[in-house]
Amino acid sequence: MHSSPRRWSLISRPPLFHLLLAGGGLGLSTSQSAQAQSIPGFEASFMHQAPGHDHQTGALALDSLASQRTLAPGSYPVEVLVNGDSLGQHQVDFSASPRGGLQPCLDARLVGQLGIRPDSLEQPGQLLDECVDLPAVVKGAQVDFDGSRLQLAISIPQFYLRRDASAGLSQDDWNHGINAAFLNYQVAAQEGRNRFAGATSSQDLNLGTGLNLGPWRLRSNQSLRQDEDGKRRWTSAYTYLQRDLPGTHANLTLGETFTNGDVFRSVPISGALVASDLGMLSDRQQGYAPIVRGVAYTRARLEIRQNGYPIYTTYVSPGPYQIDDLGTVGGSGELEIILTEADGQVRRFTQPYSTLGNLLRNGVWRYSLAAGRYNASSRLDDPLLWQGTLAVGGAWDSTLYGGLMGSTFYRAGNLGLARDLGALGAVSFDLTRSESQNDTSTGRQTSGMSYAMKYGKSFATRTHLRFAGYRYSTEGYRDFDEAVSERSRHRSFHGSRRSRLEAAIYQNIGSRSAINLTLSQQDYWNSAYEQRQFQFNFNTQYKGVSYNLYASQSLSDERYGNDRQIGLSITLPLEFGRSTNATFDVLENGGRYSQRASLNGSLADTRVSYRASLANDEQQRQSAAIALGYQAPYASLGAGLTQGNDFRSLSFNASGAVLAHGDGLTFGSYLGETMALVEVPDTANVGLLNSNEVLTNARGFALMPYLRPYRTNRIALETDLLGPEVEIVNGTTQVVPRRGAVIKARFEVRNVNRLLLTLHDAHDQPLPFGTQVRGADGEILGLVAQAGQVMLSTELASQVLDIRWGNNSLDQCRLPIDTRHMTASQGYHLQSLTCQ
Repeated sequence: MHSSPRRWSLISRPPLFHLLLAGGGLGLSTSQSAQAQSIPGFEASFMHQAPGHDHQTGALALDSLASQRTLAPGSYPVEVLVNGDSLGQHQVDFSASPRGGLQPCLDARLVGQLGIRPDSLEQPGQLLDECVDLPAVVKGAQVDFDGSRLQLAISIPQFYLRRDASAGLSQDDWNHGINAAFLNYQVAAQEGRNRFAGATSSQDLNLGTGLNLGPWRLRSNQSLRQDEDGKRRWTSAYTYLQRDLPGTHANLTLGETFTNGDVFRSVPISGALVASDLGMLSDRQQGYAPIVRGVAYTRARLEIRQNGYPIYTTYVSPGPYQIDDLGTVGGSGELEIILTEADGQVRRFTQPYSTLGNLLRNGVWRYSLAAGRYNASSRLDDPLLWQGTLAVGGAWDSTLYGGLMGSTFYRAGNLGLARDLGALGAVSFDLTRSESQNDTSTGRQTSGMSYAMKYGKSFATRTHLRFAGYRYSTEGYRDFDEAVSERSRHRSFHGSRRSRLEAAIYQNIGSRSAINLTLSQQDYWNSAYEQRQFQFNFNTQYKGVSYNLYASQSLSDERYGNDRQIGLSITLPLEFGRSTNATFDVLENGGRYSQRASLNGSLADTRVSYRASLANDEQQRQSAAIALGYQAPYASLGAGLTQGNDFRSLSFNASGAVLAHGDGLTFGSYLGETMALVEVPDTANVGLLNSNEVLTNARGFALMPYLRPYRTNRIALETDLLGPEVEIVNGTTQVVPRRGAVIKARFEVRNVNRLLLTLHDAHDQPLPFGTQVRGADGEILGLVAQAGQVMLSTELASQVLDIRWGNNSLDQCRLPIDTRHMTASQGYHLQSLTCQ
């Protein structure tokens, strides 16, 4: 250890300090000599005792309390935070600090994960010490330990950190979880009758299955439908085997899957796919952000703000600097850069930026390789195909991307460039050339070009052009799916696409209103078939009432009709139940008008939700509907009834999941891609703070459905429903799952006896305030409060307590207890005892 000045702020407070403050007036000595000592002293004479007891009898307890630490020296699993970002849970050794409290031993392995640049230090070799004294090695570093939370917060100036220091957790921390199998299910059934078709019924079953063995994940999705005619149809959406490939930032998929759609149109294949998984990168590397460049005259403080909020602060050395690890919020805007020189001179400038979905940061790669057979759901040919794509974030805020795709009768190549133009917005342009042999009898080939441009920009008027794209293709150009449809002479082929236009515009109006408009149009060569669609939405709020005006229209040729909707919805919050709202709707659909009034919400303190509505149209046809939903701990259930003038419909639905693991079966809500199996052994009705409505079953298991892969996920227990006899050793943990993993999080539980004892001495006087009560192992179990009462927690049913309120033999005694013979009330054992 080094003796240079440093800051070890170790939060380790005496556990019963506040109890003693409440129990009697404690005076903390404030003399200069006492202040110089690392251990505080307390004045015992302020503790008033019963008659016959020396007023100094509490001194022993106070001296012990003053020198006691919350945690004893040892090894503890703690969460490590670096500049506020979690580095996961690590086992750290702690020793007693000469200044009081605990001092962590930061070994070289842990320090190596902090992202410190060795070239920024005067003595980089100190990072390899057995226990690194970080504040001494890194100027300005701070290490704070909160023993109550088992949290070690490390603060390091950004000047000393690598630019990739926030690149996420080490791959060594990624966990592929346990071997397990799961089944997601969705069931729906409908029974009805109307005067035109008579009795009708239908049933649907959707199953999503998964099997995890080591790093491999098997996934499949099937559905079964029985229609009104009683015909059953079983379909399979996909079945594939997948695992991640650490070191390549990619996943390997074998089976039925889809190619990526970032360069070519996505197509279904049955084969093999290797594709980048940007989730393995840090949050900052996943999204695009501009590079901030400039020149500093001295060692200057650099602050970057967005919309007036600081998002980045660091110190830069004299000379040119470059900030390429910036994290931003939103797709575009302006950055304000404030450079404060060492002499106090301040320089400010702004840097506009914009981004699109295909823009990558400098040095970030995205690639995919696919090979297999075309796997369309309809009856088409299934030719072999292969595809490769690559996108690279480069200098000058640009991204170069392209790809190749081929089959026995098809070849295509793409090349494109995306660029952030700052105040002008972000734009990308690419061109694709294809050659295809579409007539199997003549061998005639067609070829053509396709040109695409995309644009995005946010304007000072708070108008966001989130996406605008236009693609034009010559008559001979074919996408792969078009070429297959034409070659198979399938009815889905309307001709090759000629052009496609799409845009989305979002406009803020004040603080409570917004307009959203999306539109698209697509037409085809040598065909009258055309697809056009627009959607408009305006929403606002006034005095708690929400107004929503919406319109949509889908246009195509006469065969497919014209579907137009215009509606106004008004929602009023009501003051009964929980989240109760009344909604009034007026709708025009294809020239027909209707009105509907509905009431929805949930019953207070229950998992039951409801919705009731009455509707009427211009032909005076009325209908009424009621629907109920119940979120059970292990499934979601729903039922609804609709009754009209000439029809009636009754429906049921249910969804949930079951997980098979080494300890049996566990039921729960519908599971996501990555999940956790929480175990609180043999303890039921324990909730999860970050997963609503989830409770452990009778064996103590619960399913947490949605975890973020390759990120630290905090799992915290909610113990409000537990009795006082149940004690959770540590109610929080952290896991870092790989994509698709089933992580098992086990929490240790102890069944303890809670005792509320009233203790008297041989003269029937209450034991002195501050008397120590120790167990058989010498550990202090509690201190006596007013009227001789003490609250204890022990795992033993019977034992002998050691009672002390002084140093001589007359100020101590031994007290046998047996909880089996005590009165129990609300989980506590009560007894009045005399200490002999």
